[in-house]
Amino acid sequence: MEPEGLLNAHQHKLHHLAQFLAAFGNSYLPAEPDDSQTNLGWDIEKSALISRIYNEVYLELEYPGLMLYLVSGPQRKAFDPLGASPGDIESWIRETLSSCGIDPGKYRLQMGFTPTSPEDLFISLDNTDEKVLLQLTEERNIAQKALEEFRDTHPMECSPVRIWPHHFDTGMLVYPDPDTKSKSFGLGYAPADRVSEVPYFYAYARSDRNINYDGLPEMAPAQWHINNWKGALIPVDRALDLRTITRFYKDFTLEMKNRI
Repeated sequence: MEPEGLLNAHQHKLHHLAQFLAAFGNSYLPAEPDDSQTNLGWDIEKSALISRIYNEVYLELEYPGLMLYLVSGPQRKAFDPLGASPGDIESWIRETLSSCGIDPGKYRLQMGFTPTSPEDLFISLDNTDEKVLLQLTEERNIAQKALEEFRDTHPMECSPVRIWPHHFDTGMLVYPDPDTKSKSFGLGYAPADRVSEVPYFYAYARSDRNINYDGLPEMAPAQWHINNWKGALIPVDRALDLRTITRFYKDFTLEMKNRI
């Protein structure tokens, strides 16, 4: 399999494993209008996806070591998903929740949506697989760091940085006008899709009026897209370093601020 094919295939597998974490928040937390009870965080130090927290209990999916954890206070219980079926994983989660005093009967995987990526399982890991997981880890780390740096250095209201289980993107909304949320920027990182054949860092603008996309400046290594999806992106095979991605988010918002 070509490198980009393996990268995307492993991303799909992680996407499906992440649904078990999203289901935890969806099962035990009140439903929100935007489904944010299902979204996830990224922990740079742990290199892991982190579910929402309920009664001091949450789930982790560690990328490099490909391990699931259920954390309850000081307890940290592990499960190796290699070769495990979805039923095996669900059974372990239910049993472990029960041992933590949480009603396992409330845990459910039905969330009103199904990932469009093909469902597949990790059977084994060789050196090539481990390198791919490390790259996917680095992509999430760069997105998290760049978004946090933007949030901390720009005087605009920003949403939390979260990972959404629907499209599996790391994203943040930025509101340039403090008096209205009808104008915003979306900044983040997304898996390969119809916009890009490999994962990519993205930026787009939304407004309550038509946005002027005429005369856009060169913003290499970013590419402008103004057809079905309107915005700018940097595929990971073009650039994969923190400084470039941080500058990309900054340059995009500076350029588009007067266009929305």
